[in-house]
Amino acid sequence: MTFSLKKNRRNTRSYGGSAKAAPSRSTASRPNTRNRARPVKEKRPFALWSKLRGGRVQRFFCVLLLAGLVAAVTGVCAGSLWLYGKATTSDFFATRHIDVAGNVRLSREMVLQYGGLKEGENSLAVSIAEVERKLRATPWVEEVSVKRLLPDRFVIKIKERMPTFWVHKDGVLYYANESGEAIAPVESRNFLSLPTLTVEAGAEDDVAYLPRFMKDLHAGSLPVEAGAIASVMVSPARGIEIYLEDREMRLSIATDDWAGNLARIGLTLGDLARRHELKNVREVRSVNGSVWVTLSQPMRG
Repeated sequence: MTFSLKKNRRNTRSYGGSAKAAPSRSTASRPNTRNRARPVKEKRPFALWSKLRGGRVQRFFCVLLLAGLVAAVTGVCAGSLWLYGKATTSDFFATRHIDVAGNVRLSREMVLQYGGLKEGENSLAVSIAEVERKLRATPWVEEVSVKRLLPDRFVIKIKERMPTFWVHKDGVLYYANESGEAIAPVESRNFLSLPTLTVEAGAEDDVAYLPRFMKDLHAGSLPVEAGAIASVMVSPARGIEIYLEDREMRLSIATDDWAGNLARIGLTLGDLARRHELKNVREVRSVNGSVWVTLSQPMRG
């Protein structure tokens, strides 16, 4: 009888008592890592010291940089102060020219005196805001602007309050604007002859017509020269009344119909002038749509 060695070997692998059992699929697919040795970290005895030393170095450089910046700023400020001190004491910036424009009642010397500005003063040491404040505080100056032109020039432009009347206030004679508001006392150094303004009690509301009256007067709506008016009175009964001293004549215009009353009195005065009868007229009054003429003596027929 003949035997196959291959078959016997197969049987030996399959049924032999010493043969090991084949591992299951689930066990073979998942490797066992529980008992695998973990890598040991290398201990560096100077790692902590290196970190501490690096932080200190960074802080040291930050402090050093901050100190440098402070020193630089301090140096710049000190240098600027030194330069400013030299500039404000240098003759190169001494004020040599001061131009004044717009002054009518005020002389150039008065403007410089009120503003506290004088030639020879260092131009950089002058406070423009302070000069403007002083000039605005004066009664005559309404608007002002001051410009510094380095190294040695100033330009002052002002707008004055223009006087139109004289008014009595607390026993003192004042210049007043076209609304009757007091400006400054009348002085000999800036004397100007103007009509005297009087406002009667109860006529305060009619004062608002004064600027309009002056505007119409300068426009020629009333055939009267402004220089010929000696006084102006605001009355609740007569409106605005003017006195012409050279003709000894009074003209009054009621404010109830200002434009109409002004036109009618203008036509009447023109007609009287053409007939050469103004010299006999004592008063002309325009009120309630009519014009009343009062004669100083009867006219010849």
